[in-house]
Amino acid sequence: MVDTLTILEFPFAKVPQFSGRDIAYTTGDERLTPFFKYPVQLESFGQVMEDKGKENIDRSLLVEALQKQYQHLPDTQLALSQIVALREHNTFTVVTAHQPSLFTGPLYFIYKIASAINLSRSLNAHYPHHQVVPVFVMGGEDHDFEEINHLHLFGKTLTWENEESGATGRMSTKTLQPVLDSLSEILGTSPQANELCSILQDVCDHYPTYGQAMQALVHQLFGQEGLVVLNMDEPSLKRAFIPHLR
Repeated sequence: MVDTLTILEFPFAKVPQFSGRDIAYTTGDERLTPFFKYPVQLESFGQVMEDKGKENIDRSLLVEALQKQYQHLPDTQLALSQIVALREHNTFTVVTAHQPSLFTGPLYFIYKIASAINLSRSLNAHYPHHQVVPVFVMGGEDHDFEEINHLHLFGKTLTWENEESGATGRMSTKTLQPVLDSLSEILGTSPQANELCSILQDVCDHYPTYGQAMQALVHQLFGQEGLVVLNMDEPSLKRAFIPHLR
């Protein structure tokens, strides 16, 4: 049996979940143009990259931080080549970010990543003399545990019970087993469910902190699509941020 996928396209303005402001920005409403610098169209990115290329950015610092984090991840050949490319002045990034929600949490966690990858592909095709890398920034220092400690799935809510405090990305993965067991029961025993549960169990078993586990999870899900995952809880990056804080 051959599975088929039907794709239905809807005009952006017809999606009821978007706010009027979202629609106005995306459709280039003239009333908003005084509030942003570049027109919302693919052709604008040439100017964006030209302007960004004039900024003084410590590319080596970013590359070294990423290489350090990727030492403990599997199957990194493509990701590491993407990271090395960040040293080059004609390489740019499409960046999205989110807190390390429980096993990705809300669906827009995935939508953000997919959108960054998709836009990067479009830009690479449109600007062949540049390289554009999709980057997902993991907010490992987020302290709002009550926001990230649950997920809703098939009408049920799973909650991570944990007495730790502080940065959620530094919390131990040892307390996640009850959530993993409940998730396995809900998903059932299909091949796809077994594969997903195996990946989740593996990252929780092999990485001591939740930030590391989530970085590994996103890498396993999207690394072969060229995505680079950065955990912002990195001392070298914090040191570079000191002048901005001052």
